Amino acid sequence: MDDNKKSTTLWLRPSVISRMDGWLEADNCQSRSEFVDKALRFYMGYLGTEDNTAYLSQAILTAIQGTLDDNNNRLCRILFKCAVELNMLCHTIAAHFRADPIHTRELRAYAVDEVKRTNGQVSFENAVRSQRRIEPEDEWPGSY
Repeated sequence: MDDNKKSTTLWLRPSVISRMDGWLEADNCQSRSEFVDKALRFYMGYLGTEDNTAYLSQAILTAIQGTLDDNNNRLCRILFKCAVELNMLCHTIAAHFRADPIHTRELRAYAVDEVKRTNGQVSFENAVRSQRRIEPEDEWPGSY
């Protein structure tokens, strides 16, 4: 980058100058000249969309990345808690019923089908209603 500067005359309205003076410290600028230089680079980057990173504020990019990281961490914690609950449920059911492998395969096929049919909207209440319709000697719905 060329560090040589040239002087130019710039005519601005007093209201723009007072707003600019108010933003000097927030933008970490030492002078009005530096502020105008940054503003012009930003606007020229905006006009020439090939260089879109020049006008996307670093603060916006940082905020978006922070939001994505927060969401990722939250989803990971939720998935971990779900996996722990599912593990507890599986061990409880397996210990209680001592199910044989054939019935577990049938149950898995039924569960996969139900999750697909309901688009993942499975509830305990619906499972209880479904189990009450199955007599003890019946097989899982859809099993062969």
